[in-house]
Amino acid sequence: MVSNLIIDKEIKRRQRISIFVSIIIQLLSLISPFIMGKIVDDYLPEGNAGKIIGGIVLFVLIPMISISLQTLYNYYTIKFIRKKGHEVSLRVMENLIYQDASFYDRENSLEILSYAGGEALDYIQFYISDLGSYYVNFAIGIVIFFILCRINIFLGLLQLLYIPLAKLPVDKISEEVSKEIGAVITKNAQMSQIKGDIFQGIETIKTYTLEDTKIKEVKAKNEEINGIWGKVAALDTLSSIWMNSFVNVLLLGVTFGVGALFILRGIGSLKIGQLISTITYCGLLYNCISIIFSTDITKAKKESEYEKLFEYLTLKGEREVVEDEKFVALNKGISLKNVSFTYEGKDDLVLKGLNMEIEAGKFVGIVGSSGGGKSTILDLILKLYPIARNMISIDDIDLKDIDRFSLRKHISKVSQDVFLFPGTIEDNLRLINPEVSEEDINKALSFACLEEYIAALPQGIKTDIGEAGKRMSGGEKQRLAIAQAILRGSKVLLLDEITSDLDVATEQKIASNFRRLVDQGYTILAVSHRYQFLKDADVIYQIKDGQATIKQYNELAIGN
Repeated sequence: MVSNLIIDKEIKRRQRISIFVSIIIQLLSLISPFIMGKIVDDYLPEGNAGKIIGGIVLFVLIPMISISLQTLYNYYTIKFIRKKGHEVSLRVMENLIYQDASFYDRENSLEILSYAGGEALDYIQFYISDLGSYYVNFAIGIVIFFILCRINIFLGLLQLLYIPLAKLPVDKISEEVSKEIGAVITKNAQMSQIKGDIFQGIETIKTYTLEDTKIKEVKAKNEEINGIWGKVAALDTLSSIWMNSFVNVLLLGVTFGVGALFILRGIGSLKIGQLISTITYCGLLYNCISIIFSTDITKAKKESEYEKLFEYLTLKGEREVVEDEKFVALNKGISLKNVSFTYEGKDDLVLKGLNMEIEAGKFVGIVGSSGGGKSTILDLILKLYPIARNMISIDDIDLKDIDRFSLRKHISKVSQDVFLFPGTIEDNLRLINPEVSEEDINKALSFACLEEYIAALPQGIKTDIGEAGKRMSGGEKQRLAIAQAILRGSKVLLLDEITSDLDVATEQKIASNFRRLVDQGYTILAVSHRYQFLKDADVIYQIKDGQATIKQYNELAIGN
């Protein structure tokens, strides 16, 4: 079972403790009916007031002992469950983070987030407490059954009718509940995506006055979810009523009637006190069976509720891919030979037998129409997507044989769509290289033409940039991303439309700075639709129809 991925030795040990505590509590509960029978049949006829008082005191003490034991157990167990729940959440998050880029292409980010936040607290508690109680109630139920048979064999065997009367309807209800719970989980994830999209696209929503439209969308989805929960609640109520208000009452009434008839007719040796004990034991037996059936229903609900979480726990990602940890120095260059590629779920090839050579220590440009596969080339070099053997090599080593994490330590990519983390400018710079000096930071800011912008800020690099850098303009974020790449110290830079939001003068300064890096031994592969940025490039490839052709700078349309 997939859920066993959550259950480790510690959790199993806690379940055993739970079973032990539950057994003690359940066994204590069996003493009270016995005391009641003894008082009625023996102590009252004997007129033994001392034993009657002693029995009553013991009768009162038993639940107090049970409550104290349960409270102490719950205190330590809940602390343990929360710790384990956080561990599961972290494992899921790790698995998700280490998926390749194609995983995120087919999954909605906020739906993933809703599952990644699942700590499985309820499932772990269910496994330790409820499932432990399930086993205990099964064992105690057998003990009670034998006690009832010892009191009166016919009344004992009569209780076996409870199982078919309760189980068949409950099984059908359980199947329906599992199906509905699965639907709720899916729709809750969809709701998270809708709400997340609203706040991410708040500017668009305000611009086009879509507030009411989006609110209606949330309301409609919420009504769907509420409708399903209503059905689940109705099914749970029906199950409870069937067992506790119908089957219990029916069989208890029959047992009492038959027992009273036995006493009246003198059949067997059944006494009044024993009949009272029998009725009490029957109630305890029905409770045991009810817990067993209810746990079966809950188990089905939990399996449905955590199905996606369990699936994420089994994901095989980039960490599980066995690769040779070959060091990449890029002494020769990057070679792409007959590269064909399509994104998962797409029919059309983005790249069709593409050939390119990126020589080490050179400035190589890539131009072409939008959607032509320019950015895809950069992602394939970084092994963000799987690709066939013998298509890409670095220093004559097949990309399939190079460890992706080692590769990414030696290559830095700067994207057009920049993501910055909440915090200050300095926080985002030191995130890339925690050991960087203040002098290195200033050099990187100067390289990215950010020194004047930083100097004009009252708090300088200590300025908070807000969520996703929303307090910075597009051009400022692009330049900060360039500074991050410089601080990383990678000798190979992949640039993807990094000057799309910059003015021409700033663009040319930064282009000149990159040219100087190439003269110092850096290798740069730059995608740009603004050809002026590539005027100092050593080689320019034009991507068209999924293939690459070398072009001279003067062949390109200046100003595009």
